[in-house]
Amino acid sequence: MSSSAAARPRNPHFDDDRIIWDDAYSGTYAPVDYGIQFDDQWRMFLEKKVGFHEHTGVETSDPWIDERIHELTGVLHFIERRRYGFLLPVVQWWRRFRGRDERRMGIGGRLYLEPKFEIDHFAGKRCLDIGCGAGRWTRALIEMGASVKSVDVSEHALQSTRRFNEDVEKLDIFSIIREREDLHAAFDMTICWGVVMCTHDPKLAFENVARTVKPGGELYTMIYAPTYHLSEPVVNARRHYHTNLHSLEDKLAYAYEVSDVPENAINGFDMLNTFYNWVVPEEVVHNWYRRAGFEDVITLNRNEPHNCAWHVLGTKR
Repeated sequence: MSSSAAARPRNPHFDDDRIIWDDAYSGTYAPVDYGIQFDDQWRMFLEKKVGFHEHTGVETSDPWIDERIHELTGVLHFIERRRYGFLLPVVQWWRRFRGRDERRMGIGGRLYLEPKFEIDHFAGKRCLDIGCGAGRWTRALIEMGASVKSVDVSEHALQSTRRFNEDVEKLDIFSIIREREDLHAAFDMTICWGVVMCTHDPKLAFENVARTVKPGGELYTMIYAPTYHLSEPVVNARRHYHTNLHSLEDKLAYAYEVSDVPENAINGFDMLNTFYNWVVPEEVVHNWYRRAGFEDVITLNRNEPHNCAWHVLGTKR
């Protein structure tokens, strides 16, 4: 074993050939500094670095959030219709003339969720956004009438989300069960997007997240499926990234190299930079929900072509 490998925690994917999560692995692997792991991408978002802003995965300006609302509810131009009224067609024409719509629709991918939420589903609800990142889901929920508490381990993620939400806090999700009783059964809805599978123990991470939902409340998670992230090109790229690259400059250059276009670099960086990158079978995710007291558990993107993740919703009994 190399000295660099000896200095880091054991990695299940490269040391043990374990990429598909099994609950039998719970308690086997060690945490890493998750704040540092994610912070660079949110810093580069705030700096407007090419590939790290104006992207579906991060952008929080009106047209981009309107598209997130459309993906959740099927309602088009929710924010901009309120803002511009009868002038909206003129605004839309100007964006098309500038090429802004073409760029926005082509970078970062789209969600295929069924059934959709009603547009007033979130109004008046107290929501928790765990792993809020730059704050796109926080802002979407706020625009639809929810009050939101946003938490993350990245300082730059919190800096971004504070631009439009006052209730922002640095929080390690693994502290919820043992240290944060004030968050237990406190929220009408918790959304945890792309977090639990990037930890040392996805089962335990999910249990912490599920603890925040009140009876009758909902939990929406996005968790990688054993599809794209299990593919040989992705696994080999991650092995090269974590084995041979050491400086941020080299890692960032490789993220651009594996991205289809430079404007999509954050997808590559996010996929490569996480120390843990588990994929989880759908039935395992559904079992987590049921054991945590949720019912009516459904996969919202079952009909998505080429899905790389499960989008799962459940209601706590």
